[in-house]
Amino acid sequence: MAGRTDIAEVARHARVSKSTVSRVINGGYASAEVKSRVAKVIAKLGYTPWTTARNFSLGRAGCFGLVMESSQSEWITQILGGIEEELTAKHISLLVGSLVLKGTYDATTVLSWIRERRVDGLIFARPGRRERTVVETARKAKVSLSLITPDESFKSGAVLRSNNAEAGREIADHLYDLGHRRIAFLGGPKESLDSQQRFEGLESGLKAKKVKLLPSNVTFAPRYHAEEGKAYAERWLKIARNRAPTAVVLANDTMALGFMRTLHAQSVGIPSEVSVVGFDDIPAASLFWPGLTTVRQQMRAMGAAACRTLLTALLEEQPERSVLEFPMDLVVRQSTGPAPRAALP
Repeated sequence: MAGRTDIAEVARHARVSKSTVSRVINGGYASAEVKSRVAKVIAKLGYTPWTTARNFSLGRAGCFGLVMESSQSEWITQILGGIEEELTAKHISLLVGSLVLKGTYDATTVLSWIRERRVDGLIFARPGRRERTVVETARKAKVSLSLITPDESFKSGAVLRSNNAEAGREIADHLYDLGHRRIAFLGGPKESLDSQQRFEGLESGLKAKKVKLLPSNVTFAPRYHAEEGKAYAERWLKIARNRAPTAVVLANDTMALGFMRTLHAQSVGIPSEVSVVGFDDIPAASLFWPGLTTVRQQMRAMGAAACRTLLTALLEEQPERSVLEFPMDLVVRQSTGPAPRAALP
């Protein structure tokens, strides 16, 4: 019987609808009495969650796809961890596709997933302008979408992002309280929404303290890579200490660690000569010495929530367009300290 049982049979024996059975299996709302009744029927009939994932409203695939520029980053690893935890519990498979392999951008694989109906939903991690065509193709094919910290504004899909502006203001308060007045910001790509919001939050937080970010101390880099942090460190080293920023805020931890490593090689004291702040709180932030002060992005929670938004859209037929914002927490470590005495006003 186990091999022939389908969700309709479970619903008939439990005296509920198929959508109620699906909600029970996938962790949605149902009364305790209904949950108990459905669970007993599932056990009696030998019905498995995998059968549900394959055959019910998720579609024919029983699979989601994760799309990102590259899988080779700690930020993506944390996102993937949250996705795996959520999908394993739901017995749903995952396809992973990097858009940049060996230095070349290629969306062919992901487009084939959509064309061949191999996925019931797609999770895009930090999609930008280049991904607009792929996102639009998925939308037209009626593939459900979750967009984690998108760098562009998209017309469809559930958007999951961090409260970057508030995090920037928290950093401004922290550095101001330590006596810093010459503060610099190194962002990622200027068109990136994350970079814009992080800069705007820092700028507004300092403005509230009557501290101005000088245009010469605001820079945007083409990538969120460690090499960009290194390049900025080389620029910082060429500035006289009595004019150099006493605190540098970088748009992510990878850039911040590249900045710190380059200064260490030149025997620059951190934080005695310059304080450093990042964004994200990747695992390496706490392993480096001095530990990196940063704002923690809830990456695993966003990965899990992205899966739940897809399930909601597929199983309960709710509108896909939504925005879910996650708070960020300031994590103070050893890379920030009082401004150098000579720099105090």
